[in-house]
Amino acid sequence: MLRTSMRMIGEMAKTNPNVVLIGCDHGPGVDLEGPILDRLFIEPISEANIVGMATGLAAEGYIPYILNHATFNTRKIYEQIALDACLQKRPIRLIGMGGGLSTAHLGPTHTAIEDVAIMRAIPNMTIVVPCDADEVTRLMPQTLDWPGSIYIRMAKYGKPIVSKDEAGFQIGK
Repeated sequence: MLRTSMRMIGEMAKTNPNVVLIGCDHGPGVDLEGPILDRLFIEPISEANIVGMATGLAAEGYIPYILNHATFNTRKIYEQIALDACLQKRPIRLIGMGGGLSTAHLGPTHTAIEDVAIMRAIPNMTIVVPCDADEVTRLMPQTLDWPGSIYIRMAKYGKPIVSKDEAGFQIGK
């Protein structure tokens, strides 16, 4: 799912010059290439600043995607998401890796069991939880024109494909 989302962001960057990726820790095995490399910012361990940077970019018409662990993209920067992005109607896209207990082996700091509840409490925030990589492929293009902020919760990597193309995918349904 993570590799697919990064591939899709790279594909979207080829046709949309406003797509920007801000990463904190995209982990091993994620190869980025193409125009997104010119719009990639790596800002480790500065999550609150990243949301400030992303909301500033959104105010200027960019479409910022923030990639980090689910707990760091929700718990750690809750106030900045609520005040800077959502209440100001500056749409950002948060991609939370390792939702639920999928990265619990890294300790309690990486156990995201309340991330969806936290994001649901923020006005103007949409939460999407794709079930597999194929659903991520159908989701990501829809995030370009979505009017508000989005939290995309990714679960364990390498899950089997269970969704069907003919079922489609539409944010909000």
